[in-house]
Amino acid sequence: MSLFHANAGKAEIIRSVQKDQLHIEEVRTALSDLLVVLSQRHWYRYNALCKPIAETLYHHYAILNNLQTLGEEYTGIIQVDSNYVMLPNKVLQLLAILLQFGGEPAADQLLAYLQYELQRSGELLPSAKRAINKFIEFVRASIPFVRAFHTSMFYINGGKYHISKRLTGINYVLIRNWLKENHSILGYRVLGYVTLAQLVLTLAAYYRQHWRDAQRVPKSMQDKVTVPARASGRTENSDSSSGTPQSKCALCMDKIQEVSVAQCGHLFCWQCIFSWLDQRQVCPICRDTIKKSRIVRLQNFVISSATPQQTIQR
Repeated sequence: MSLFHANAGKAEIIRSVQKDQLHIEEVRTALSDLLVVLSQRHWYRYNALCKPIAETLYHHYAILNNLQTLGEEYTGIIQVDSNYVMLPNKVLQLLAILLQFGGEPAADQLLAYLQYELQRSGELLPSAKRAINKFIEFVRASIPFVRAFHTSMFYINGGKYHISKRLTGINYVLIRNWLKENHSILGYRVLGYVTLAQLVLTLAAYYRQHWRDAQRVPKSMQDKVTVPARASGRTENSDSSSGTPQSKCALCMDKIQEVSVAQCGHLFCWQCIFSWLDQRQVCPICRDTIKKSRIVRLQNFVISSATPQQTIQR
């Protein structure tokens, strides 16, 4: 018998995700504190891995033991297959979790690797290299917009909150479906349309700026192909996908004074970030949880106005 009539609403799914994130953050904090106890060097090197490890451990424990996550138990929802008939098998659930937390980074790394190998290839014509490289850059830049569009569609039509659930066909049903909150549907639809309008405006502004930057590129630079920093094994702290170094504070929008780095790697003014953390304990750029005790002031660090990019002459 199909359980489609009991499909979970938007409010229940969002509350479940938010509840899970609270418990995942507790696990991440515990892992981060353990690294600090072991060694400060280990914390700086491996702290970024605490969040994906916490997410994977949290969800995999529930799946392997045939349990609901704490968020699903809190809202009274369970996962079912694409036909709304039975529970999804464990392999499908594990695949959904891997795609949810590792799919986007893996796709970005794969595209960066393809760009790197493209520049090393001596069999393609320079014009073909430029065309393929532009297409890969377009795909890489489109990933965040695809995620935002999917979220907008969820607010409007409901269904699957994560792209991984859409790819694997996993649905949510409400155990006590007579308690489903229908009064919140209109509010979420309005939010969806507003989010969609914002996405369209952001896309228009992004490609307008991209077109202007392309017009300003000197003719002599058109024969050079930029090697992405990630593909060449280097990392840069940048404000945008163009690779320009972060020289302005994201809070005061002025040149960074008394450069300070958060545990997520973003730079701010010393006073700005501490004033921000008085209100909320998250990074204003990436929304990762940060603490005042983890802010490091860089005494002898100077932000240059430009960073030379590694290029390959045609």
